[in-house]
Amino acid sequence: GISRMTVRQAIAYLVREGVLLAKQGIGTFVSEPKLAHDTLHLLGFTEEVMQQGGIANSRVLEQRITEAPVSVARGLKCEAAQTVVKIVRLRLAGQVPLLLETIFIPASLCPALENEDLSTKSLYALLEQQYGLRLRHAKQTLEATTANDYESNLFGVEPGTPMILLEGVTFTDQNQPVEYFKTIYRGDRFKFVLESQRNMAYEAHTSPRISVVID
Repeated sequence: GISRMTVRQAIAYLVREGVLLAKQGIGTFVSEPKLAHDTLHLLGFTEEVMQQGGIANSRVLEQRITEAPVSVARGLKCEAAQTVVKIVRLRLAGQVPLLLETIFIPASLCPALENEDLSTKSLYALLEQQYGLRLRHAKQTLEATTANDYESNLFGVEPGTPMILLEGVTFTDQNQPVEYFKTIYRGDRFKFVLESQRNMAYEAHTSPRISVVID
């Protein structure tokens, strides 16, 4: 037969590889597959989940007109007193909450956006098809964080659970900032796909593209 030591080592290896999930005092379980968030292409959550064969759902927690906070106004290059539409949504794949997004969009660009049903509609599809805003690129930062009490309650995880914070601004094809976003991702359910290219000044020929997956 197989020794207990061998079994423990095999389980520890599978936990490190992300195949199994160990919960102290509860047991070891098969990990849920991770969704890939592709930072190379500007896709909404609904589009990404559908591309990977899932069903995207949304729970709207806040949707209203407000004044732009200073940090948001700076990102959107507008006055701090300018009115914006604030949207807070808990995004789910099936019935599993995966990310919490907070979005600010200049109200002048999207009249009556605060009245749209964003529990069923894709925000990016609305911006492009209804408001004629052609989204082109986003500047964003990525950093590790942990769930606070509010977030842990929404996600159904323990406070202090590893999370990933993605924050940035989305621009149109005219380089106009139209969306300031702050998104908290569950660290155990996402992997991020990045691309790096060596600066041409350091190399005389074109460098190959490098795809980096962060689990």
